[in-house]
Amino acid sequence: MRNFKLLSSVLTLLFLLAITHQTQAQSRVVPPKWEVRAGIGLLPTFLKDHTKSELQPISLELRYRPVQRFSLGLLVGNSISQVMQAHHSGENRLVRNDFRLLGVRGAIHNNYFDKWDIYGGITLGYSKSKVNYLTEADEKDSEPTFFPEASVRNGLFFTGFVGTNYTVYKNVNLFAELGMGLSLATTGIAVKF
Repeated sequence: MRNFKLLSSVLTLLFLLAITHQTQAQSRVVPPKWEVRAGIGLLPTFLKDHTKSELQPISLELRYRPVQRFSLGLLVGNSISQVMQAHHSGENRLVRNDFRLLGVRGAIHNNYFDKWDIYGGITLGYSKSKVNYLTEADEKDSEPTFFPEASVRNGLFFTGFVGTNYTVYKNVNLFAELGMGLSLATTGIAVKF
């Protein structure tokens, strides 16, 4: 409950800052307010576990920009990874993790450059890991396993991110982003409409 109050306070503050910093002239052309972003993770969150990716982290986000300096988005993503774990007893097991997330993101944008948009923000989301194990004990059926059951890690998460967009064509951008969640580093393409 404390995290929710903190998140709502931060989002309200970000929104008010975006509105108060809106100093662009009324004569400028109004930019598109909606954006669809498709990304692929370059550094999966589970990289430290020395996993092998079956499905690179992929994400899809729908973003709305009510004002030039603020955006609110809905993000969905998925990644599948696996790793062979070894126990000092000699037992091995293959761990497969199907990781999914759904999140709401708020961001503040800096539009001081013609083709570049630098931004940063926060994500509040829900993640779910479906973990499957295959041990040598599964094949022999009679031997007990030495590996403990993994704890369930499904639930809410709260994290930050920073990124940049580069306009390559009128309403088409390339983006790069750093943050936690699905991937530590993500790149992709965005289309505004």
